[in-house]
This record gives sequence, structure tokens and C-alpha cells, in this order.
Amino acid sequence: MKMIMVAALFCLTFSHAASATNAVPLGLELGVASYSQVNQQIGGKTSLANAGTNKYSGGKMLQGNGEGLGIDGLSELTFIFDQSDKLAAVLMTLRKDSFQKTLNALSAKYKLIAKEVPFVGDASAKLQQGDSVIEISSPHMSFEMTVSYMTKGLKQAFTQKASSERATKEKRQADMF
Repeated sequence: MKMIMVAALFCLTFSHAASATNAVPLGLELGVASYSQVNQQIGGKTSLANAGTNKYSGGKMLQGNGEGLGIDGLSELTFIFDQSDKLAAVLMTLRKDSFQKTLNALSAKYKLIAKEVPFVGDASAKLQQGDSVIEISSPHMSFEMTVSYMTKGLKQAFTQKASSERATKEKRQADMF
């Protein structure tokens, strides 16, 4: 009976992912799933806590350790929403040793745009589907890697704000001399 339930859940998740326009981390489509859906579906399996407001999206955030989701090596999980309470990003921190396995699994579901997997050094990959981007980052000198699923709108807002903050900091630093 348990095996049948697992098979049914896999088929449901896979069929939803195959028909979705955007990336579907943990069975939740970016840009479509709501705050209450995430809280109900994921919060029923693992503990989630309010993590404030995201400075790039202006929306709420939920955070947890992902325990109970059945993802090997998952140590941190963050859900970011936009101002209309739609899922804008899912950020996962995992053990670094799962990089290749994770890349293979994601490459089977999403379009691979770029990858850099040197024998020694930082490894990364970028994939996309619809209005979403998926980035895997595994720094060489770390024991962890990150998998980030984001809407293109949030990715653009992050890039612009980070660039503006960096320019402001550099100007402030230069003014000190």
C-alpha cells in the first residue's frame, strides 16, 4: 500500500511538472502557487517559520530546515513570495556531494543553459523553464551547495538592486579617501 502511494505521488508530481509552464520545485509551480498553498502542502510535512519580508520582491518569506521532505542532504529551505503572495523563489541548501546527482535530475526536467563543472574549483549550472530560472552553485571551498529556483522577474530585481547597492558602497568607499 505504501509503495502504491509513493508511486501515485511521483506520478502526480511528474505529471504536474510536465504540464507546468514554470519550474515546479517540491510540486509547487513558481508564479502560480500561493503562500497558503505552500504553507499547507509543505508546512504539513516540515516545520516552516515566518522569515520576514524579502527586500527584492517585497513579499513574505517562509523558512525551515526541510526535515521530513525526504531530500537527502537538505539543511535549509526558503520560500520567497511576491507582493501578491505568489511563489517567486525557492532556495535550498544541500550537501555539496549531491551536485552531480542534482544536476542530472534537473537537466532531465528543465532546459540546461550553461554549466561549469571543473575537476577542481567552483561548479555551477543554469537551467530554465518558462518564466523561471534554476541555478545550482557549488563553491569549491564549501561543504554546501545551493539550488535556487526564481522567477525571471525576481532574478532581474535581485540583479539590479545588488548592482545598485554595490555601486553605492563603492562610491561611499571612494568618498572616504
